[in-house]
Amino acid sequence: MSSIAKIRLAHALKNLMQTKPLDKITIDELTQLADLNRNTFYYHFADIYDLLDWTFEQDIIIQVKRNLTAKNWPSKYQITLDYISTNRHFCLESLHSQRRDLLENFLFELGTQMVKSVVLDIDDQINPHLSCDLINFYGGAIASQVLQWLLDDLKTPKNVLISRATAILDGTIEFVIHKNTHK
Repeated sequence: MSSIAKIRLAHALKNLMQTKPLDKITIDELTQLADLNRNTFYYHFADIYDLLDWTFEQDIIIQVKRNLTAKNWPSKYQITLDYISTNRHFCLESLHSQRRDLLENFLFELGTQMVKSVVLDIDDQINPHLSCDLINFYGGAIASQVLQWLLDDLKTPKNVLISRATAILDGTIEFVIHKNTHK
């Protein structure tokens, strides 16, 4: 029952966010829509933002991380963009909430995981400091690109975003790694 309750709460949250800002949603509204009681909510989540974080994790992060490689990161990026496109209002409401960092962290996590797969494929013996710098820098760039895309009403075609990221990940990172390991 516990995972079913979590899923019902996540669906209730998404439904309520269609008509109400995240910061205005109450636990009572959520539990009533999910046909659960407050104790069930608090058994699983500390607050609504914890539920939001869990929802992102279940909806997309697990799916993108599963079997992520340097060869398939563009298709994982496509999955991420499709999710945001399909759940645009949900993501925008998350971004406009007091805890906008949850969406930002979600996107940063996805970006860094994709970049990490590329970095380790290029050089699995890379200096850990250089690896961390590359993953954070380029993962943050991907997250920023997606945030801007969301704020710009998804005007840029998804394939253009993927092409931009590919240009960076398929050439620039390899150049930086080789430049810094052959000194």
